[in-house]
Order: sequence, then C-alpha cells, then structure tokens
Amino acid sequence: MISTSFLLAALSLVFSLSHEPSSQARAFAPNSRTIPTRSTSLPSFSPSPTPRHSLRLHVNDPTKSPIASLADKIQTILAKTSPLNAAKLSLVKSLAGDYDAAATRQKLDGLISENPVLMLSFTTCPFCIKAKSVLDAKGSKDSDSRYYKVVELDVEGDGKAIRAEMGEMLGRTSVPAIWIGGEFVGGCNDGPLGGIVKLEESGKLDGMLKNVGVL
Repeated sequence: MISTSFLLAALSLVFSLSHEPSSQARAFAPNSRTIPTRSTSLPSFSPSPTPRHSLRLHVNDPTKSPIASLADKIQTILAKTSPLNAAKLSLVKSLAGDYDAAATRQKLDGLISENPVLMLSFTTCPFCIKAKSVLDAKGSKDSDSRYYKVVELDVEGDGKAIRAEMGEMLGRTSVPAIWIGGEFVGGCNDGPLGGIVKLEESGKLDGMLKNVGVL
C-alpha cells in the first residue's frame, strides 16, 4: 500500500513537471531502409479514416511521457481520496505563504468574469501544453495573439496565492484549470465537463466557444 507521505512527496511532480518531447511520433516514423517484399500479391484493405482532430490530439502528445503519466495517476488518487486531497490543499495553501485572501479571490473572480476563456496554467506542465494546443487549433491562423487568457501560475508573482484560492473555490488545485463563459469545464482530461480534450472529441467545444463569441 502506498503511504500518504510517499504521495505527498510525489506532489513535486505535479507542481513542477518538465515538458519532455514525446517519442510517439518517432516510434511510428517510417524507417529509412527499404524493406524487401515478396512478389506474391496479398489482399489489400483500406483502414478507416482517422478524424483530423484525433490526429491533432495524439501526435506529439506531451501527456504521454512517463513523468506526465505518473503525475496523472498521482493526481487521480489525490482527487478520489478526500483526506489526501485535503492534505494537498493544505500544502498548496502553506506554499502560498501570507497573502491577502480577499484581494486574491477578487482578482480570480475578475479573471473568470472578464475573460470568455480563461486558463490557469504552468508553463512546463504537459497537460497545460496539450490543452493550449487544443484551444490554439481553434484560433485564427492569421493572428499571433491568443483569443483566450492564460495565467501562468509559475511565472506570476502571486501565482501561488491564486492557486491556493482556486483550491478554496473548487476543492482542487491541479492545472490546467479552464473556464468558458464563467463556467469551470475542468482541466485537460478531467473535471465537471470532462476537460477540454473530451469536449473537443465530443464536438461540444466549438459550440461553447461560439456561445461566448470567440469563434
């Protein structure tokens, strides 16, 4: 049985994940050597076409790295086990140190209400990188600016305080944390609406983005 102390120590993986280039694309890249073939003809078949959004989500997927997979498993355990989740919330609160809770909560509420799409993120988190790629694919190819607001909690001076208040608000501190039209939809692949990837795969994301006027 995994001890509580081990899980809490492993939280460092969740707090500061390094983005590792995925080996998924390399694993399926064609080999440069020519493979001899027999002259015997074999039955041919046409594989079912893969939806373009599925290809976009799974090629070079940063969430498939070993570190990201381990962190995701730890996060799942913490989310489902209330005493451990409470310990994580307490840890995030202590890491934030002394801060003005009311002012920070007001800032977080303002970010949610003022931005049609808001993401709280870490710059190197694989799940944040993947969530951004899903949203970026919906933007205009002629614009270098994002149509959604990103707050990088590991860069902002009050990022730890914002994360602590997010924990108070949602009962969870994992990133990415995404709101659309003021509604919390979850993270990359979890949350009340299943997360941004599930919304994209189900075809619901476009409608939600159109409803808030960004598509």
